[in-house]
Amino acid sequence: MFQSFLSLTFKGIRYRPLRSWLTVIGIVIGIMLVVIILSLSGGLKNVINRQLQMFGSDLLMVLPGKESNLILGLFGGQKFAYSDIKDLERLPGVRTAAPFDIGTLNAEFRGEKKPVFVHSSRWDVLRPIFEESMGTSLADGHWPKDENSNEIMLGYLAANTLFKNKVRSGDEIIVQSKRLRVAGIFETMGNRDDDNSFYMSWDLFHLISGIKPGAMTAVVRVQPGYDPNLVARQVRFELAKQKEVEEFTILTPVRTTAIVGNIIGVVELVLVIIAFVSLLVGAVGIMNTMYTSVLERTKQIGIMKAVGASRDSIMSLFLIESGIIGLVGGLLGIVFGLAASYGIGVAAESYGAPDLFNWAAVDYFELLVILIITFITGVLSGVLPARAASRLEPAEALRYE
Repeated sequence: MFQSFLSLTFKGIRYRPLRSWLTVIGIVIGIMLVVIILSLSGGLKNVINRQLQMFGSDLLMVLPGKESNLILGLFGGQKFAYSDIKDLERLPGVRTAAPFDIGTLNAEFRGEKKPVFVHSSRWDVLRPIFEESMGTSLADGHWPKDENSNEIMLGYLAANTLFKNKVRSGDEIIVQSKRLRVAGIFETMGNRDDDNSFYMSWDLFHLISGIKPGAMTAVVRVQPGYDPNLVARQVRFELAKQKEVEEFTILTPVRTTAIVGNIIGVVELVLVIIAFVSLLVGAVGIMNTMYTSVLERTKQIGIMKAVGASRDSIMSLFLIESGIIGLVGGLLGIVFGLAASYGIGVAAESYGAPDLFNWAAVDYFELLVILIITFITGVLSGVLPARAASRLEPAEALRYE
């Protein structure tokens, strides 16, 4: 009996392939989003935590603006005075305080011109932060020995992919019409923005850029044995005395991790809501398809009832059909979701974020649960159309045109 129902079901689906597949697509989209979320959320947290660990557990970030809107504060034009940042080094527990200014300048290498993102600070504080706190080493060359030397440092991608010709230590690059020598090239830092940047001494940057001196951000290095949270409170109290930036944020490693976790949680929640809305739309689509199927097969239902088919048999036929539509949609959603997650993982690796997607981390039990849910969704969507079909009177069904 069940095999007969399956045969009739597949014949019905083949009879209206376009409508059936359009209904399946509604399920596929929702399930694909759910699978992508499940597949990438763990990897995304690992990637971000790895980036935070590379940043250094003894570093504090000082940024202008409120914590709730750091982007606006960062690009709002507010800057700390250089002296206010350097004065932080007098606080107990502060090892160094490095002011950073950032800008986009024009660079030329062997006739090829490109806009480049430039970070500036003092070499004497930048080097220990990069080498000791962040674990960043040089792929080529050396650190500049003099703050006043016309030398720059390049990120790994800036040296190897920004221009047609690869840049090496000792080469000359023209930045804002000033000829500078490349002292060294960093190993990859795992962050595409940093790897694509130029690094320049504080005085040289402001000399050739014409940008008004000021610290767009600052990095405070905590002395060993001191609590970063306690030092952060001292830094906040000290910076509250300055007049240049009214509102500012100090990020500790713990606070940064919490903020990132909250952001990921909100993104996951939004995507899950979108996925379930899409699944609900797919369920409505299945219901609509099954109602249409009942109308198209009214005469067939009448014949089946005339030869002795019971109400339960008719109802089972339509429930199996709606369940199969949901099952196929769920199966394709899982396949496409895993394929999309793998593609995103490959793309992320090329941008310096490896292991975003890992086959070993895929929870196949969760995928099985998703498949069962889509089947149940399909069956439930077919309940009302199936009841309508089972209640048709044979005589009326046979007269239906």
